[in-house]
Amino acid sequence: MQVSAIATQGRYSSSDWTTQYRLLYSDTGRNWKPYHQDGNIWAFSGNSNSESAVRHELQQGIVARFLRLIPLEWSEEGRIGLRIEVYGCSYLLQTITQSHWCLLTQVKKMKLIKDVIALRFKTSESEGVILHGEGQQGDYITLELRKAKLLLQINLGGNQYGSILGHTSVTTGSLLDDNHWHSVVIERYRRNVNFTLDRHTQHFRTNGEFDHLDLDYELSFGGMPYSGKPVGIGRKNFKGCMESINYNGDNITDLARRKKLDTSSFVRKIHTHLFCPLLL
Repeated sequence: MQVSAIATQGRYSSSDWTTQYRLLYSDTGRNWKPYHQDGNIWAFSGNSNSESAVRHELQQGIVARFLRLIPLEWSEEGRIGLRIEVYGCSYLLQTITQSHWCLLTQVKKMKLIKDVIALRFKTSESEGVILHGEGQQGDYITLELRKAKLLLQINLGGNQYGSILGHTSVTTGSLLDDNHWHSVVIERYRRNVNFTLDRHTQHFRTNGEFDHLDLDYELSFGGMPYSGKPVGIGRKNFKGCMESINYNGDNITDLARRKKLDTSSFVRKIHTHLFCPLLL
Protein backbone atom coordinates (compact mmCIF):
# COMPACT_ATOMS: atom_id res chain seq x y z
CA MET A 1 0.00 0.00 0.00
CA GLN A 2 0.95 3.66 -0.26
CA VAL A 3 1.24 5.04 3.28
CA SER A 4 0.54 8.73 3.87
CA ALA A 5 0.13 8.99 7.67
CA ILE A 6 0.54 7.05 10.90
CA ALA A 7 -1.12 7.45 14.33
CA THR A 8 -0.28 5.86 17.69
CA GLN A 9 -1.81 5.43 21.14
CA GLY A 10 -0.66 3.70 24.30
CA ARG A 11 -2.08 0.44 25.61
CA TYR A 12 -5.69 0.92 26.67
CA SER A 13 -6.22 2.01 30.30
CA SER A 14 -2.63 1.47 31.39
CA SER A 15 0.65 3.24 32.08
CA ASP A 16 2.22 1.75 28.95
CA TRP A 17 3.00 3.94 25.95
CA THR A 18 5.82 4.79 23.54
CA THR A 19 7.17 8.34 23.52
CA GLN A 20 9.49 8.08 20.51
CA TYR A 21 9.91 5.56 17.70
CA ARG A 22 11.38 4.95 14.25
CA LEU A 23 9.51 3.62 11.23
CA LEU A 24 10.94 0.93 8.93
CA TYR A 25 9.32 -0.42 5.79
CA SER A 26 9.83 -3.23 3.29
CA ASP A 27 8.17 -4.88 0.30
CA THR A 28 9.68 -8.31 0.99
CA GLY A 29 9.73 -8.59 4.80
CA ARG A 30 13.48 -9.25 4.67
CA ASN A 31 15.22 -6.02 3.68
CA TRP A 32 14.11 -3.06 5.79
CA LYS A 33 14.59 0.62 5.05
CA PRO A 34 14.24 3.37 7.68
CA TYR A 35 11.98 6.31 6.94
CA HIS A 36 13.94 9.48 6.13
CA GLN A 37 12.89 13.08 6.47
CA ASP A 38 14.98 16.21 5.94
CA GLY A 39 17.86 13.97 4.88
CA ASN A 40 18.00 12.05 8.19
CA ILE A 41 16.63 8.82 9.65
CA TRP A 42 13.53 10.21 11.31
CA ALA A 43 12.46 9.73 14.94
CA PHE A 44 8.72 10.25 15.45
CA SER A 45 7.37 11.75 18.66
CA GLY A 46 4.92 9.37 20.31
CA ASN A 47 2.51 9.52 23.22
CA SER A 48 2.52 11.06 26.69
CA ASN A 49 -0.41 8.98 27.99
CA SER A 50 -2.34 5.87 27.03
CA GLU A 51 -5.45 7.45 25.50
CA SER A 52 -4.51 10.47 23.34
CA ALA A 53 -3.76 9.71 19.69
CA VAL A 54 -0.74 11.32 18.02
CA ARG A 55 -0.87 11.43 14.22
CA HIS A 56 1.97 12.23 11.83
CA GLU A 57 1.51 13.03 8.14
CA LEU A 58 4.44 11.59 6.21
CA GLN A 59 6.31 14.33 4.39
CA GLN A 60 7.42 11.69 1.91
CA GLY A 61 4.82 8.99 1.30
CA ILE A 62 6.12 5.42 1.21
CA VAL A 63 5.10 2.32 -0.74
CA ALA A 64 5.41 -0.90 1.26
CA ARG A 65 3.87 -4.27 2.10
CA PHE A 66 5.34 -4.43 5.61
CA LEU A 67 5.86 -1.82 8.35
CA ARG A 68 7.92 -2.09 11.52
CA LEU A 69 8.05 0.36 14.44
CA ILE A 70 11.16 0.48 16.62
CA PRO A 71 10.51 2.02 20.09
CA LEU A 72 13.26 4.41 21.17
CA GLU A 73 11.76 5.78 24.39
CA TRP A 74 8.70 4.84 26.44
CA SER A 75 6.74 5.54 29.61
CA GLU A 76 8.76 5.81 32.80
CA GLU A 77 5.66 4.73 34.71
CA GLY A 78 5.16 1.46 32.85
CA ARG A 79 6.40 -0.44 29.82
CA ILE A 80 6.30 -0.19 26.03
CA GLY A 81 2.70 -0.03 24.87
CA LEU A 82 1.40 0.73 21.39
CA ARG A 83 -1.76 0.86 19.33
CA ILE A 84 -1.23 1.91 15.75
CA GLU A 85 -3.34 3.09 12.83
CA VAL A 86 -1.96 3.45 9.31
CA TYR A 87 -3.48 5.74 6.66
CA GLY A 88 -3.06 5.34 2.93
CA CYS A 89 -4.44 3.55 -0.10
CA SER A 90 -3.86 0.43 -2.16
CA TYR A 91 -1.09 0.73 -4.72
CA LEU A 92 -1.00 -1.18 -8.01
CA LEU A 93 2.46 -1.55 -9.51
CA GLN A 94 3.05 -1.68 -13.22
CA THR A 95 6.50 -3.23 -13.23
CA ILE A 96 8.75 -4.52 -15.95
CA THR A 97 11.66 -6.85 -15.38
CA GLN A 98 15.02 -6.93 -17.10
CA SER A 99 13.87 -9.31 -19.81
CA HIS A 100 11.02 -6.98 -20.87
CA TRP A 101 13.20 -4.62 -22.89
CA CYS A 102 11.57 -1.28 -23.57
CA LEU A 103 12.32 0.78 -26.65
CA LEU A 104 10.63 4.03 -27.53
CA THR A 105 10.94 3.95 -31.31
CA GLN A 106 11.23 7.30 -33.04
CA VAL A 107 9.50 7.70 -36.39
CA LYS A 108 11.46 10.83 -37.19
CA LYS A 109 14.42 12.72 -35.83
CA MET A 110 13.79 14.55 -32.57
CA LYS A 111 15.25 17.93 -31.76
CA LEU A 112 14.17 18.52 -28.19
CA ILE A 113 14.53 21.73 -26.22
CA LYS A 114 13.10 20.17 -23.06
CA ASP A 115 12.65 16.72 -21.54
CA VAL A 116 10.91 15.23 -18.52
CA ILE A 117 11.86 11.65 -17.66
CA ALA A 118 10.57 9.90 -14.53
CA LEU A 119 10.85 6.32 -13.30
CA ARG A 120 11.27 4.11 -10.25
CA PHE A 121 13.69 1.21 -9.98
CA LYS A 122 15.00 -1.39 -7.57
CA THR A 123 17.90 -3.78 -7.98
CA SER A 124 20.53 -5.76 -6.12
CA GLU A 125 23.12 -5.03 -8.84
CA SER A 126 25.62 -2.18 -8.60
CA GLU A 127 26.04 -1.71 -12.38
CA GLY A 128 23.58 -1.36 -15.24
CA VAL A 129 22.27 1.00 -17.92
CA ILE A 130 18.78 2.25 -17.05
CA LEU A 131 18.22 4.62 -19.97
CA HIS A 132 20.09 5.50 -23.16
CA GLY A 133 19.48 7.59 -26.26
CA GLU A 134 21.83 9.01 -28.90
CA GLY A 135 21.95 10.89 -32.19
CA GLN A 136 24.11 10.92 -35.32
CA GLN A 137 25.58 14.33 -34.45
CA GLY A 138 27.05 13.01 -31.21
CA ASP A 139 24.28 14.04 -28.80
CA TYR A 140 23.36 11.49 -26.14
CA ILE A 141 21.75 10.95 -22.76
CA THR A 142 22.56 7.98 -20.51
CA LEU A 143 21.35 7.13 -17.02
CA GLU A 144 23.11 4.20 -15.38
CA LEU A 145 24.17 2.63 -12.13
CA ARG A 146 27.90 2.83 -11.57
CA LYS A 147 29.32 1.38 -8.33
CA ALA A 148 25.80 1.54 -6.83
CA LYS A 149 25.60 5.28 -7.56
CA LEU A 150 23.38 6.92 -10.15
CA LEU A 151 25.28 8.50 -13.04
CA LEU A 152 23.65 10.86 -15.56
CA GLN A 153 25.64 11.69 -18.71
CA ILE A 154 24.32 14.15 -21.26
CA ASN A 155 25.78 15.85 -24.31
CA LEU A 156 23.91 18.51 -26.29
CA GLY A 157 27.00 19.25 -28.40
CA GLY A 158 30.01 21.52 -27.80
CA ASN A 159 30.30 24.42 -30.23
CA GLN A 160 30.49 24.73 -33.99
CA TYR A 161 34.31 24.92 -33.95
CA GLY A 162 34.80 21.88 -31.72
CA SER A 163 36.87 23.81 -29.19
CA ILE A 164 34.28 23.33 -26.42
CA LEU A 165 33.16 19.85 -25.36
CA GLY A 166 29.53 19.25 -24.48
CA HIS A 167 29.92 16.15 -22.30
CA THR A 168 28.41 16.64 -18.83
CA SER A 169 28.46 14.02 -16.08
CA VAL A 170 26.68 14.18 -12.70
CA THR A 171 26.57 11.52 -9.97
CA THR A 172 24.10 11.23 -7.10
CA GLY A 173 23.16 8.77 -4.36
CA SER A 174 24.97 5.73 -3.00
CA LEU A 175 24.23 2.12 -2.04
CA LEU A 176 21.42 2.02 -4.60
CA ASP A 177 21.80 -1.76 -4.95
CA ASP A 178 19.81 -2.23 -1.72
CA ASN A 179 16.79 -3.83 -3.47
CA HIS A 180 14.53 -0.96 -2.38
CA TRP A 181 12.53 1.29 -4.68
CA HIS A 182 14.18 4.56 -5.72
CA SER A 183 12.53 7.41 -7.61
CA VAL A 184 14.29 9.37 -10.36
CA VAL A 185 13.18 12.51 -12.20
CA ILE A 186 15.21 14.29 -14.90
CA GLU A 187 13.88 17.69 -15.99
CA ARG A 188 15.74 19.60 -18.69
CA TYR A 189 14.98 22.96 -20.26
CA ARG A 190 17.67 23.99 -22.73
CA ARG A 191 20.94 23.58 -20.80
CA ASN A 192 19.38 23.74 -17.34
CA VAL A 193 18.80 20.36 -15.67
CA ASN A 194 17.14 19.25 -12.43
CA PHE A 195 18.31 15.75 -11.47
CA THR A 196 16.23 14.32 -8.61
CA LEU A 197 16.80 11.06 -6.73
CA ASP A 198 14.37 10.22 -3.92
CA ARG A 199 13.34 13.91 -3.70
CA HIS A 200 16.91 15.18 -3.37
CA THR A 201 17.54 17.50 -6.34
CA GLN A 202 20.78 18.57 -7.99
CA HIS A 203 20.62 21.59 -10.28
CA PHE A 204 23.26 21.90 -12.99
CA ARG A 205 23.92 23.41 -16.39
CA THR A 206 25.25 21.34 -19.27
CA ASN A 207 28.57 22.13 -20.95
CA GLY A 208 28.74 23.42 -24.50
CA GLU A 209 26.73 26.06 -26.34
CA PHE A 210 23.72 24.15 -27.72
CA ASP A 211 20.23 23.88 -26.23
CA HIS A 212 18.67 20.96 -28.11
CA LEU A 213 19.02 17.21 -27.57
CA ASP A 214 19.15 15.71 -31.07
CA LEU A 215 18.11 12.05 -31.04
CA ASP A 216 18.04 10.05 -34.27
CA TYR A 217 17.68 6.57 -32.80
CA GLU A 218 15.48 4.90 -30.21
CA LEU A 219 15.48 5.90 -26.58
CA SER A 220 15.89 2.64 -24.68
CA PHE A 221 14.99 1.71 -21.11
CA GLY A 222 16.66 -1.23 -19.37
CA GLY A 223 19.75 -1.47 -21.53
CA MET A 224 21.50 -0.39 -24.70
CA PRO A 225 20.42 -1.75 -28.09
CA TYR A 226 23.20 -3.25 -30.16
CA SER A 227 24.72 -0.62 -32.45
CA GLY A 228 28.28 -1.87 -32.94
CA LYS A 229 29.63 1.34 -31.41
CA PRO A 230 32.34 1.32 -28.71
CA VAL A 231 30.09 3.30 -26.35
CA GLY A 232 28.13 0.17 -25.42
CA ILE A 233 31.05 -2.23 -25.03
CA GLY A 234 31.60 -3.39 -21.45
CA ARG A 235 28.45 -1.75 -20.11
CA LYS A 236 25.97 -3.99 -18.37
CA ASN A 237 22.25 -3.91 -19.00
CA PHE A 238 20.01 -3.16 -16.05
CA LYS A 239 18.95 -6.21 -14.05
CA GLY A 240 16.05 -5.55 -11.71
CA CYS A 241 12.61 -3.94 -11.72
CA MET A 242 11.33 -0.65 -13.07
CA GLU A 243 7.92 0.96 -12.79
CA SER A 244 6.10 4.26 -13.40
CA ILE A 245 8.29 5.04 -16.43
CA ASN A 246 7.22 8.29 -18.08
CA TYR A 247 8.93 10.09 -20.95
CA ASN A 248 7.61 13.50 -22.00
CA GLY A 249 4.07 12.56 -21.04
CA ASP A 250 4.11 8.99 -22.42
CA ASN A 251 3.52 6.13 -19.97
CA ILE A 252 6.24 3.75 -21.15
CA THR A 253 5.38 1.03 -18.63
CA ASP A 254 1.82 0.85 -19.92
CA LEU A 255 2.96 0.85 -23.55
CA ALA A 256 5.36 -2.01 -22.83
CA ARG A 257 2.63 -4.07 -21.16
CA ARG A 258 0.33 -3.51 -24.15
CA LYS A 259 3.25 -4.41 -26.47
CA LYS A 260 3.11 -1.06 -28.26
CA LEU A 261 6.91 -0.71 -28.28
CA ASP A 262 9.40 -2.16 -30.74
CA THR A 263 12.07 -4.47 -29.31
CA SER A 264 13.45 -5.72 -32.62
CA SER A 265 16.64 -3.66 -32.33
CA PHE A 266 17.97 -5.99 -29.64
CA VAL A 267 20.19 -8.78 -30.90
CA ARG A 268 19.90 -10.74 -27.66
CA LYS A 269 18.03 -10.76 -24.38
CA ILE A 270 19.28 -12.07 -21.06
CA HIS A 271 16.30 -13.61 -19.28
CA THR A 272 17.25 -12.99 -15.67
CA HIS A 273 14.39 -12.00 -13.38
CA LEU A 274 14.35 -10.28 -10.03
CA PHE A 275 11.04 -10.88 -8.26
CA CYS A 276 8.76 -7.88 -8.62
CA PRO A 277 5.49 -8.05 -6.65
CA LEU A 278 2.62 -6.69 -8.71
CA LEU A 279 0.51 -5.55 -5.78
CA LEU A 280 1.90 -3.89 -2.69
